[in-house]
This record gives sequence, C-alpha cells and structure tokens, in this order.
Amino acid sequence: MKVIIPWTKNDKMHRYSAFIKAAYRETQEDNLLNLMGYYPQKTKFIILPMDMAYMGAGEVEEDIDQQHKELAKLAKSEIYKDILIPFAHIDPRRPLALDRLKSLIEENGFKGVKIYPTLGYRPDHPILMEYIYPYMSENNIPLLAHCSPGSVNSKKYKKEVAHSFADPDNYKEIMEVFPKLKVCLAHFGGISEWKRHLDEPRDISYPTWVKKIVDMIQSRNYPNLYTDISYTIFNFQENSSYLKILLQDKEILSHVLFGSDFYMVESEKYSEKRLSTELRVKLGEELFWTIASHNPRKFLY
Repeated sequence: MKVIIPWTKNDKMHRYSAFIKAAYRETQEDNLLNLMGYYPQKTKFIILPMDMAYMGAGEVEEDIDQQHKELAKLAKSEIYKDILIPFAHIDPRRPLALDRLKSLIEENGFKGVKIYPTLGYRPDHPILMEYIYPYMSENNIPLLAHCSPGSVNSKKYKKEVAHSFADPDNYKEIMEVFPKLKVCLAHFGGISEWKRHLDEPRDISYPTWVKKIVDMIQSRNYPNLYTDISYTIFNFQENSSYLKILLQDKEILSHVLFGSDFYMVESEKYSEKRLSTELRVKLGEELFWTIASHNPRKFLY
C-alpha cells in the first residue's frame, strides 16, 4: 500500500489508471490530442501502431488494418497532415506483407516501418530480407525496431527465446546486406539492460545490449544505425546521467533520437511534459535539440 498516497495523482495506482485510460480512449485521434497537449505547438509526432494478431494471445481488440486506416485518415487531414508521421507495423507472417506496405507508403502517406521481433520472429525473417528491406532501402524508408527484452512477448515461445529475437546483434548482417537502410533500435536496449549495465560488473562474455549498440555505433561500420531513448529515459533518475555521458561522444550523439513511447509511459511517474523539460535541463540546449530535432530529421529524410 506504500504506493497509494492520498491527495496525490502520482502514486502507482493513479499512474496505472492513466495507462488504462489511454488504452481505452475511443480513437487514435483521442490519444494523439492528449499527446499533443504535452508538447509545444508544431511539434511533429511519429505514430507507431501495433500488430499483435500473431503473438498467440488470442483475438486482438483492434486489427492492424483498422489501425492503419485510422492513421491514414489522420495523416491526410488538414488538421494533422503537417505534424503526423505515421509508420506502418509490418509483421512478416501476415500475408501479402509487401503489397500492404506499398499501399501504405505510396497511397496513404506512411513514412516508415515498425517491426516488433519479440512478438515471435527474427528481424532477418526471409520475407523481410527478400521483399521488405529491399523495397525500403530503394525508397529511403526508415525502419524502427523494438530492441528491448521487456514489454510484449510472443506466447508461442519461451520468454528468453522471444527476447533473443530483439538482440542488437541480429541487425549486423541486415545492415551489411542493406547498407543504405536506416535502422533505429528503439529503447537503446531497454530499461532492464540499462540497469544491468549500470549496476553489475562488466561481463565480456555477456555484454549488455547498451554496450552492443554503443559498440556498433562507435565502430562506424553501420553509418545508418540509430537508437532512441523511448521508455528507457522514463527511469530518469537512474539513466539520465549516463545518457549525458554517452552523448559526449560525437559519434554516439549523432545517432541518438529522443522518443517517449506514449502511451506506454502513462504508467510511469513522469508526464511527457515533465520528462522532456527535465531532460532538456539535464542535457542542455545543444545536446537536447540534437537528439530531439536534428537527428530525427536525418533519420526520417
């Protein structure tokens, strides 16, 4: 009961209530309007839908086709067309994956692709390697890949196996085969890997995902590799100082993107506005705007 504090809206129960409220808002537009309220006017937002139909957890509430349809409508509207950047969620197990992607990109204004390997597939799945990545590389379409052992996992595999699908090492061959493909490994390895990196002794035989991503960027072998700090940075007290240290390296600085992971972070103690404000103060103007504005433009365009 420690976390239930009278007269406050920041205890754990209130935060989970906010998360549930976000999950059950009637439309994606409702969530978008709520998110916009935390940021300055004219802020642009990358919107990432979720295709959970193949994870083995039963029938989904809202199919990915409906999510894509709603996003396409919002992206074409006069109100949102200049601020909304929709990404398509592509699961290689879904039939006609390439045809779906082409329609979303060429007819509906989608700007990128999201994959979520812990839902039950490797990022070098044959459909991705033979059809999706070649199309993306040829058309300068960026890829955002879930890269954290936490969050949502396939029910068809043991948790450790599902986690292994998101390992940063899996992307080395992909970027070697498709050197022009822009890849963002979301969450910078994830909260649990940051905790392991900061709290445990270095283990050369079992490097953290943070270490793997940093090494890949610093190697300069993957010039189109990026990572973002979404969700991970909401452990602000634990992770913001080390983030600032990492960003002193110019190579790392030029490949990190700001992100929040709304509405997943509705259960965290920081609001979107408070988090971005405190991070801006922590990093200073130059570092903050590099990861919040300059680098995202490079990644997207």
